[in-house]
Amino acid sequence: MRVANRRFGQRAAAAAAALIVLCGALALSGQTQAQYAPRDQRAQKKAPPAKAPTQMRKGPIGNAGAAPGRFGPRGPMLGPNGPGGRGPGFANRDPRANPFNRGPNARFGNQGRFGNQGRFGQPRGFTNRDPRLRAVNAGTPQLRQVQRFSHRSEMLGLRARLPTYPLPGERNFTGIPPVTETRFVTTEMVCQWPDITQARIEEVAREHNLTIVGVQRSVLTGGTLVHFRIGGNRAARDVVRAMEAAQIVSQPNYIYEAVQAAEPAAADSSSGGNEQYVANKLRLAEAHKIATGKGVTVAVIDSEIDRAHPEFNNTIAEEFDAVGKPDKPHSHGTGMAGAIASQSRLMGVAPGARTLAIHAFATGTQQSPQATTQAIIAGLEWALNKGARVINMSFAGPYDPILALAMKRASEKGAVLIAAVGNAGPKSPPLYPAADPRVIGVTAVDENDQLYQGANVGAQVAVAAPGVDVMVPAPADAYQLTTGTSVAAAHVSGVAALLLEKHPEADAQTILEVLTASATRLGNKRDDKLGWGLVDPLAALSELDNRVTDMKVAAPATAPATVQASGPPSPTAAATPAAATTKSTLPRPGIYLPKQ
Repeated sequence: MRVANRRFGQRAAAAAAALIVLCGALALSGQTQAQYAPRDQRAQKKAPPAKAPTQMRKGPIGNAGAAPGRFGPRGPMLGPNGPGGRGPGFANRDPRANPFNRGPNARFGNQGRFGNQGRFGQPRGFTNRDPRLRAVNAGTPQLRQVQRFSHRSEMLGLRARLPTYPLPGERNFTGIPPVTETRFVTTEMVCQWPDITQARIEEVAREHNLTIVGVQRSVLTGGTLVHFRIGGNRAARDVVRAMEAAQIVSQPNYIYEAVQAAEPAAADSSSGGNEQYVANKLRLAEAHKIATGKGVTVAVIDSEIDRAHPEFNNTIAEEFDAVGKPDKPHSHGTGMAGAIASQSRLMGVAPGARTLAIHAFATGTQQSPQATTQAIIAGLEWALNKGARVINMSFAGPYDPILALAMKRASEKGAVLIAAVGNAGPKSPPLYPAADPRVIGVTAVDENDQLYQGANVGAQVAVAAPGVDVMVPAPADAYQLTTGTSVAAAHVSGVAALLLEKHPEADAQTILEVLTASATRLGNKRDDKLGWGLVDPLAALSELDNRVTDMKVAAPATAPATVQASGPPSPTAAATPAAATTKSTLPRPGIYLPKQ
């Protein structure tokens, strides 16, 4: 009996020991499974049983904590705060960095939801500049030429979506405004003649009860522009109709506004560069090692600019008053010029450019500065005579036939026309001059690459640029935060100046193609909100250089004829104000077969 009890006790002890060992093994297994289980609660519902960790596949795209690939070992962090970081001003530009693991929109440049600093500690305004997000990004000259041809074909298709109207002198032209159009001076009109004497102008004025306000000889419009004031309390629409019956080209004197979002009070003079994120987003410090816009003349058609501001030290070369009366410096014109050419506490996009200050927008009882057809054409004419290569037009308004004719001639003379798409919202019809097929339309994004909610949308949007809470100069040596597509257009005008410094022989069409082909897409493809994406000065400079070298490498001994656009005529054949008189060496996009 005692022996049986002893055996039973031994068996019970062994069973208890085995049970303890089994419980320990189960606990260890649970910890291992929890270690490799996904942390997302939604994913845990469908998570498969835990498996042993496998080694990551080698490849050109890095991943935090991944095994070393063919490009060498990768650190655990991509930002400047990780091991081996290069300081607070450094932003990772490695194209091997994985753009797909930084949030749902990070692959398109979005910096997530963590305020001024990105997830990996990038500086304020950082944008992922992965070359794969550009329209032209191939590794060989032959493939890049094919991409350029495809890109240009897409551009022509978009231009075909823009509304077109007959210009003065063309068949079926009429200057009578639509019934719904009211953006003009109700008591004024503008007439145009190819050749007319002063006596004939006075005779027409007497016949139609008009008062002569001004007479201007315009090369851009191909004749004489006469500014009339309408008498007899008659509607401008009726007077234009009567003038056209007498075979006289006429139209109302249209009104344009230089408007931004509600402008905050100017900051004190100590604000300066601490708030400027544009320099990081556009990588200006790196771009200025290549070009600063030196020797390129940029005209700013806007309100009065404060030439005495410290940011404009020896930057504004000349000024022109198209209004005809003195005006005090205004925040809009001062801010737009500063976005282009600041060189003190702020960093302008093209600080080396030669800036022309054109006072065409007058301040008065209205909320925003306004300009008329006559004043804008006068400023545009003067700018071309002074050799301007870039014309910044940070304003928006109605379609204007005579202004459209002047811009057509300016583009043919080699001027690069850049305009704001407008701040009337996504439901607004296209605004001009940005909707003109010869103008580069620019929209605005914030520091996180999100579209400015007040921006116009449509086929006229070519590229995007920083335009929300941008620090720019203000009158009286102050600074201001400004928002809208106006300042975005000014940034792109500065980028165009950088390109023209490197290649002054480039024409307007080439600049447009380079800006759009090198922009960083902010979506899966080009869209009517953001165009081809965020402008990239460094990539644009590289793309313009590649166009020259790729032509030499990819073209056969006898280059085939390239595909020509059916849109606006190329300005290469026309004399340019400041461009070289020799034929442009920049190739047009075409399909070139590689040498065998």
